[in-house]
Amino acid sequence: MAADSMEIDDALYSRQRYVLGDTAMQKMAQSHVFLSGIGGLGVEIAKNIILAGVKALTVHDTKQCTKWDLGINFFIHEDDITSQRNRAEATLHRIAELNPYVHVAASAVPLDETTDLSFLKQYQCVILTEVSLLLQKKINDFCHAQQPPIKFISADVYGICSRLFCDFGDEFEVLDTTGEEPKEIFISNITQSNPGIVTCLENHPHRLETGQFLTFREVNGMSCLNGSTHQITVVSPYSFSIGDTSDMEPYLHGGIAVQVKTPKMFYFERLEKQITNPLCLVADFSKPEAPLQIHVAMLALNHFQENFGRGPNIGCLEDAEEMLKIAMSVSETLENKPQVNGDVVKWLSRTAQGFLAPLAAAVGGVASQEVLKAVTGKFSPLQQWLYIDMLDIVTPLEKMGCEEFLPRGDRYDALRACIGDSLCQKLHDLNVFLVGCGAIGCEMLKNFALLGVGTGQDKGLVTITDPDLIEKSNLNRQFLFRPHHIQKPKSYTAAEATLNINPYLKIDSYINKVCPATENTYSDEFYTKQDVIVTALDNVEARRYIDSRCVANLRPLIDSGTMGTKGHTEVIVPHLTESYNSHRDPPEEEIPFCTLKSFPAAIEHTIQWARDKFESSFSHKPSLFNKFWQTYPSAEEVLQRIKSGESLEGCFHVIKTLSRRPRSWTQCVELARVKFEKYFSHKALQLLHSFPLDTRLKDGSLFWQSPKRPPFPVKFEFNDPLHYGFIVSAAKLFATVYCVPFTEKDLSEETILKIISAVKVPEFRPSNKVVQTDETARKPDHIPVSSEDERNAIFQLEKSIVSNEALENDLQMKPISFEKDDDSNGHIDFITAASNLRAKMYNIEPADRFKTKRIAGKIIPAIATATAAVSGLVALELIKVVGGYLADAYKNCFLNLAIPIMVFTETAEVRRTEIRNGISFTIWDRWTIYGKEDFTLLDFINAVREKYGIEPTMVVQGVKMLYVPVMPGHIKRLKLTMQKLVKPSADKKYVDLTVSFAPETDGEEDLPGPPVRYYFVQEDN
Repeated sequence: MAADSMEIDDALYSRQRYVLGDTAMQKMAQSHVFLSGIGGLGVEIAKNIILAGVKALTVHDTKQCTKWDLGINFFIHEDDITSQRNRAEATLHRIAELNPYVHVAASAVPLDETTDLSFLKQYQCVILTEVSLLLQKKINDFCHAQQPPIKFISADVYGICSRLFCDFGDEFEVLDTTGEEPKEIFISNITQSNPGIVTCLENHPHRLETGQFLTFREVNGMSCLNGSTHQITVVSPYSFSIGDTSDMEPYLHGGIAVQVKTPKMFYFERLEKQITNPLCLVADFSKPEAPLQIHVAMLALNHFQENFGRGPNIGCLEDAEEMLKIAMSVSETLENKPQVNGDVVKWLSRTAQGFLAPLAAAVGGVASQEVLKAVTGKFSPLQQWLYIDMLDIVTPLEKMGCEEFLPRGDRYDALRACIGDSLCQKLHDLNVFLVGCGAIGCEMLKNFALLGVGTGQDKGLVTITDPDLIEKSNLNRQFLFRPHHIQKPKSYTAAEATLNINPYLKIDSYINKVCPATENTYSDEFYTKQDVIVTALDNVEARRYIDSRCVANLRPLIDSGTMGTKGHTEVIVPHLTESYNSHRDPPEEEIPFCTLKSFPAAIEHTIQWARDKFESSFSHKPSLFNKFWQTYPSAEEVLQRIKSGESLEGCFHVIKTLSRRPRSWTQCVELARVKFEKYFSHKALQLLHSFPLDTRLKDGSLFWQSPKRPPFPVKFEFNDPLHYGFIVSAAKLFATVYCVPFTEKDLSEETILKIISAVKVPEFRPSNKVVQTDETARKPDHIPVSSEDERNAIFQLEKSIVSNEALENDLQMKPISFEKDDDSNGHIDFITAASNLRAKMYNIEPADRFKTKRIAGKIIPAIATATAAVSGLVALELIKVVGGYLADAYKNCFLNLAIPIMVFTETAEVRRTEIRNGISFTIWDRWTIYGKEDFTLLDFINAVREKYGIEPTMVVQGVKMLYVPVMPGHIKRLKLTMQKLVKPSADKKYVDLTVSFAPETDGEEDLPGPPVRYYFVQEDN
């Protein structure tokens, strides 16, 4: 971001702009931040805020690089240790590379109780990690006392516990607390009463909260409400009250209520005061007491460090006992005198010298978002503490001897101090399949490298795949990529970059999609070799598919995803938990066809209409045109065949396109001008012809009332930038698909005006076409062609042939694939102009190019902070999966860093389905039957009955019904061999079948069974 001109580099920041908005981005680009401590947590925070785009960051550290740092700081390399570099100086150029717009400086001057803190006045935010509590208090007091206050954040990770504290001054104003789009509610009624009750349209809940503010527009009757703002009280999901409306005119129809964002003031206390009476965010509602217990434990650790000038020794029980005594006395000094949790204190003492890199990634993500809040005033700040512990990871390690945790002089000593050597070895020997190398994928690879996943001498491998190439917009959060990697494969580049973090990682990278078409590569055999699958995907369909493959092959799966500041993680463990497919989100609401075609009510409708027009005109029709002429290579042959009465699919539309084909730039501009008239004038006139403004429905109510908006024709004005923009962008796209060359001079206003002035625009002639008003109706697949149309097609084709306009070149078009991120191609320009002209026609508030691009391109807003937090949480669950922990150790998480909330929940226990007579199964069960060459279907059914005590009445293979007794001819199949029925390929050893069983009483549905894997021949055990 160019700070002086405040222009935002959209190619780099587009996904983040949708999260933060331009005002926050510009504030961020003017902010100076100071960060002390560039260890494992500090480097995470530095990475995230540099990617986000602050103006300047100073990283401060007085420590030298050690072997220990290799396992916690992904930007410290082995040569930094041999060269005895300072940590800040060693990481400086590597973090600076992340974003050319951010000025990064390093400082190694001492920072202690004697330091003059006035140098901090140049910063808007100060972040402390690895700083003593006494110094934290001193610096916090200094920051809090400034006018305006310097925003203060301190964060620490000690072993299995982490702490985050924020103080943004006595008063801190936030303009937008959630970042959510303001809601628009269509109104169906407003009562004349005190209070007045506003009711929404049926089946459209308002999703508002009491205390929020709304403004009104387009209300008919009670028109004095228009432009006024009211605080609301929720009455029901479909109604709310707004105060006294009894003296207003009666409500007639229509109206939209729009949510108004109001600033909110947040109040903070200094660290000194908050220590004795902490205000904590609760992350795990099953343990609401946990934050205070960790607060006490970590204060006890700080006191231990002050008393003894060192931290507690790794695994040392005497130090743990000493720390427990300190914790007891610390608790007494706090206002609420919280109960001390001996387990938390003991494990914190035993692991405090260690470091869990994934925990730092999770806390670093949250802390970085707080930095961005501090410098922008966007989103609700953390008040004031967040504590996260990983007691779930260490509790099962209780019986391990102290020596398990002691250092061995390698890069994994910090990790070993937390989880023991045996678990470290399991991570080294792990075979893991990572699907997706985007933002979460890059973060996961960094976590794998720090944990030593796939580095075992004889075992262990990380397999990654991603079919995508790197684009500039990826660089904002996919931190393994740099500008010189653009247009290179993500997976190969990510693999190479990961080896810079840990050169001992064994990594295989592929560029395949994981889908049914690649099952030869990602076969059952491939899955069974994996110990765990980690998904880093951006769509539900791919998640569902990979989940089904994991269930079929009994493999654990850890899934995660983000959208803006929101994120989720889900752990799926064979025989313990439900799978991803066990729950289904409600499908996304589709915009009804009639709404898109004739009755848009919101800007989203006009954008989707414009996107559909783009697809139809510049992609779909040209593709069909080419396909047709590949099937029928000459116009003469087509003419002959349709004259002889043959019906050639699609020929009418193809001939119409051929006969109207523009052959010069002038004709492209003329075509664009004619389309303008058709879309934005004739369409409105036709609708008003079919449904005049006074049209009433059978019940006497007006046809044109909310949410239906009557259209009004748009009169073309050359000097209107919107009108002109549509003509130019449409003409350029027509020229591209019809292979018509054009020059810079052709694009000049002078040339375009000259062409447009000469265009004869067809007059409007009303038609008696039926306009679809049924919201449940779908778009028709085929529009029937009349005999008159057919005769016309013959005439047009004859004319084209005679005019030499049906030659080989004329029978080709160049379809355009929609590409949202290339601003030079004019795709978003066309959609923005078309959408806003349609919005104007229907009196809908227009959208700028930026918003249009997000909606038309279905862009998922994204920011590095949420990605880092989510991937850290995934890596923590990975440790549990590798350790083979029991069900209650695993945690799913939902977070929203904007609010902020972080909610951990236990995984859903797998459901058991009863068949009958005590026979039951879960999604993880698979029955197996071994056959032989002459094994018949009847033999298979008998084998299931004998082995499992119940006889199948139906056998299905995928979508193919092998045996359904009521189907004609299926009884005869019982004598057929399984080989003949299934027809396996030569290398196929087995087939997965679905069986079901007769219900206990007639008339009920068949009872489902588990999958049955049928082996064609007995396997050698």
